[in-house]
Amino acid sequence: MWKRWLSRLDATGTEAHPPRDVAVAVLLLECARADFENQPAELEAVRRALRDQFGLTDQALDKLVGDATVSAREAVSFHGPVSRLNAELSPDEKSELMAWLWRVAVADGRIDPQEEGLLRKLADLLYIPHADYLRAKLAVIDGGSA
Repeated sequence: MWKRWLSRLDATGTEAHPPRDVAVAVLLLECARADFENQPAELEAVRRALRDQFGLTDQALDKLVGDATVSAREAVSFHGPVSRLNAELSPDEKSELMAWLWRVAVADGRIDPQEEGLLRKLADLLYIPHADYLRAKLAVIDGGSA
C-alpha cells in the first residue's frame, strides 16, 4: 500500500491534488455521469474537450481518460481537482472550463437537473461569478461558444 501511495507522489501531482489535465478530465467526466446515464454523445464531448484543450493524441487521450476515471472513482470529494484548478487557472480559463462543462451537459440534447446542480456547485467551488456561469450556459444553449 505504501509503495502505491509513494509512487503517486511526483512533481506533477498527488493523489489528493491530481495534475491539471487529470483534474479537468475528472470534472468533465463527472459532468457526463451526473445524470446517471452513459450517453455516448456526452463522453465524446469530454474527449473533444480534452483533445482541444491539451492537444492530445488518441493514445494520450485514452490514458488521460483512464487516469481520470480511476481518480474520480477513488475520490471522496471534488476537493483535490478543484484545489488544483483554483491554484492554476486564471478566471478566463475557469470560464472556458465552465463552457466545456456546459457543452458536455447539453451534448445529449437536454440538461438534466442533476447536471445543472453539479455545474452550479462547481461554479461556486471554482469561484466563477454567477454572471459568467450564466453567460457560458446561454452561449452553449444558443449554439455559440462561450
